[in-house]
Amino acid sequence: MSETPETVLLADDDAGCRALYTAWLEADYEIRTAADGTAALEQMDDDVDLVVLDREMPRKDGEAVAAAIDAGDNDPFVVMISGVEPGVDLLDIPVDDYLTKPVQRESVLAVAERAATLSTCQARLQQFLALASRKECLETHVHPAELSESDAYRCVVRRLERERAAVEEALDAAVSTPDTDNPDASTLPGLSWATESP
Repeated sequence: MSETPETVLLADDDAGCRALYTAWLEADYEIRTAADGTAALEQMDDDVDLVVLDREMPRKDGEAVAAAIDAGDNDPFVVMISGVEPGVDLLDIPVDDYLTKPVQRESVLAVAERAATLSTCQARLQQFLALASRKECLETHVHPAELSESDAYRCVVRRLERERAAVEEALDAAVSTPDTDNPDASTLPGLSWATESP
């Protein structure tokens, strides 16, 4: 875990569920709780890293809250924990994960850890893409012979290789259940580690 704990927002109209999730997570995370969807959105800000939503809540249900978060400027990891079995309509709900009740402690902890890992990965990916963009700009405007003699350029190339490997490692750690039927599912632009066809 980082020195600054990740912030988790727990939204569930069942006080017992809120208390249970809090007990599981409070040792490692800053916890906020909400008893309905409207209260959950009122507590949303840039500090929230993970949102745990019940699907059926008063005032605003979990689907409406997820949609509002998706339309906003914040980009937390959103997981829905519900007694409702998921159907095809899950594809239209902007959540990152879906767990069905009764949920196990290990599953909730794994989701929280995955959210923290993806947050770190996202920051590293942004650094990688920014550096790759500057490298591409140089390659477009500077003669290859000049670049080949530049220690700074060679350093950037080596750094990009390290950053790429670090991002791939972080993604591998975050994806706990890779889609073996679709190996490209974990592919990001410029970061494909799937086997390419000849």
